[in-house]
Amino acid sequence: MSTLAISRGVQLPAPERVAQWVVRRGPLHIVLLGIGFIWLLPTLGLLVSSFRDQSAVNFSGWWTAFDTPLDFTIQNYQDVIGAQGMGQGFRNSLYITVPATFLTVAVASFAAYAFAWMKFPFRDTIFLIIVALMVVPIQMTLIPVLKFFSLINFTGEYWAMWLAHAAYGLPFAVFLLRNFFAA
Repeated sequence: MSTLAISRGVQLPAPERVAQWVVRRGPLHIVLLGIGFIWLLPTLGLLVSSFRDQSAVNFSGWWTAFDTPLDFTIQNYQDVIGAQGMGQGFRNSLYITVPATFLTVAVASFAAYAFAWMKFPFRDTIFLIIVALMVVPIQMTLIPVLKFFSLINFTGEYWAMWLAHAAYGLPFAVFLLRNFFAA
């Protein structure tokens, strides 16, 4: 069958449609896969090099790492994590981001559901105010928030950071989830 038949709304049998789609769109997908592979190649090289010894990285390319015998090590990662408190910094990041993200998503999902499906006075006005909070620069609020946390003795605790991060993330999360729930 010809393309003229398809443009007039005639349905082709399934195998013929698939074959025509492959002929029409296949080269595009091959080119896109090639571009994606070329784009990811340096990242793959960095990943492979990160598991090699320093002397091997300095004197040979990353592609030679797959020659026998394989000589991979995790010593580089041990050195980085052990150097200058990097391991403790990583743990602190996890202690702050995981609960703050959970808190943000939990609170935002309740609020977004209410904005999407419940009718209450000033619903649109309150939602507009929440969306407007997304344009307030976070850097502008850091000192007032720190002064407020110091005033009420909230400093030095993980949960104070959870509250601050959740508060900074809530406007965008409510906006995003409200649009999702409304759809």
